[in-house]
Amino acid sequence: MEKNKTGKYLKYAVGEILLVVIGILIALQINNWNEQRKQKQLELNAMSEVRDDLVNSMDDISENLGLMTDWLESAWKIKRLINNRSEVFHDSLGVDLLKMTRDEYLFASSKTYSALQSAGFKVIKNDEIRGRLDNLYEMTYPRLQPITSIEPNIQEYFSDYIQQNFRAISLDTIYNSRLKVEDIPTGDLVSVGWGDNFSRYVPTDYDHFRNDAEFSILLDNSIRWRMMKIFRYRTAKRRTEATIDLIEENIKGKIKLSPIRRLGHLIDNEKGVDLIIEIINKGDMDDQGYNISESAINSIGYRLFEENNINDALRILKLNTEKYPNTFKTHDSYGEVLLLSGDKENAIKSYEKSLELNPDNKNAKKVLLELK
Repeated sequence: MEKNKTGKYLKYAVGEILLVVIGILIALQINNWNEQRKQKQLELNAMSEVRDDLVNSMDDISENLGLMTDWLESAWKIKRLINNRSEVFHDSLGVDLLKMTRDEYLFASSKTYSALQSAGFKVIKNDEIRGRLDNLYEMTYPRLQPITSIEPNIQEYFSDYIQQNFRAISLDTIYNSRLKVEDIPTGDLVSVGWGDNFSRYVPTDYDHFRNDAEFSILLDNSIRWRMMKIFRYRTAKRRTEATIDLIEENIKGKIKLSPIRRLGHLIDNEKGVDLIIEIINKGDMDDQGYNISESAINSIGYRLFEENNINDALRILKLNTEKYPNTFKTHDSYGEVLLLSGDKENAIKSYEKSLELNPDNKNAKKVLLELK
């Protein structure tokens, strides 16, 4: 009898121990699963944030690349002026003279990359993504930043020569206006630094300027350095785009993308406009990560028009009226480009629609009054 009781007790005890062990193992498994899930979410968040940083850096890269290209064109104009003795120094060349002496640097968004480095950079498991980020932040971007740039600062390079041989017309204009500083329009303040039809340099001695060997050497060196800067910006743009695309491939559908990518970056693509239209049409149905707001689409339309791509500009602006049919600004902009392209009849219709949506639209009232 006692033996049977002991046997039953042992079986019961062993069973209890097994249940406890199984329970511990299950708990450990659940804990491991939760930990893995947390780590995966942490990785997704990190990749999403670094992607946003790269998108912001991309905006700065594209803007600077446009400036560098424009400033190089100005330098070529001045070089042609010097080489062609019969060419007259027009006021517009004074604008080019200012532009060719400008310079700008990349200020990349790097807060997430720096945080990842502090955490040991193992949060992101994808070796290719880690490698590309290292390449961008440790090699590509530093060559476009003030302290670590390989090419010298062109503005500083010209500084002494400018002080001794040029006069800034923009400063004279503002000084002679006798405006108080607080009354000077913001646009005028900016134009003094960046150069436009309002702001320009003028040589204090034209003959010396056109025959000065020192200036010729400065100009040639600046052109060479500017071309290298443009090469580096193009490289940075290509690598940044590729890294953004790779990150999005890995996180799309797993975490919502911030809609901050600019449609304008797609224009240089072989099928850029068609791709932009496809993205706009998809809208919120697909997690695309592009800014397809009314103002963003409008900007693309005007940019295409300024680049003399009139048909595509009209396609984009018409699509904007369809996507945002109750916004008077979309119809106003579409009407403006229709009118500028010679389609008076449809321009009137578009302006009338804009005025219907916003009876206080002074621009539409003014244009319709002139057209009718």
